[in-house]
Amino acid sequence: MNIRIHRIRKVVFAGVLLVAIAASAAVTPQDTPKQKLSRDSLMVIARAIIDSAESSAFITVDEHGKPHARAMAAFPLEENFVVYLGTNPNSRKVKQVRQNPNVIVYFYDTKGMSYVSLIGKARLVDDPEKKAHYWVEGWNRWYPDRDKDYILIEVTPERLEMFSFQYQVMGEHPVWTVPSVDF
Repeated sequence: MNIRIHRIRKVVFAGVLLVAIAASAAVTPQDTPKQKLSRDSLMVIARAIIDSAESSAFITVDEHGKPHARAMAAFPLEENFVVYLGTNPNSRKVKQVRQNPNVIVYFYDTKGMSYVSLIGKARLVDDPEKKAHYWVEGWNRWYPDRDKDYILIEVTPERLEMFSFQYQVMGEHPVWTVPSVDF
């Protein structure tokens, strides 16, 4: 083998190895640059996380002050991050919303290792036009009579909290206070 080619391969290999070592080195929170993103930037990132979230949960508070979480599919966000969810009017979550409107809608994007929590107030919506708008074909199986068996939960956020490895939006060390937006 030509000595010159051998040296070039050695230099390339050494460079690749250094890049691999640097990439695999553990980065501590203190090493990551502090990002002070604007409210608008946080809102854009939050919407991107919500749009790519594989799962969401609706969290209510029961009559004993205990939280209850359940997986629920939220409809696409409205303006100002208002969220609608559909359910049975006789469900436990509806009873809990009637007793205590303080709720959280939690969105989690596993691929981006990111979440958004929308903390706010829920209200029940039994408007036929809204229920027709927020309806999924095939739900007749669970809600045979949309007028009686189906109700909407509208969540108006008061605060948004988020964390994202994908977008490098992290909590502040050492207490991990996550970035937030008040509405």
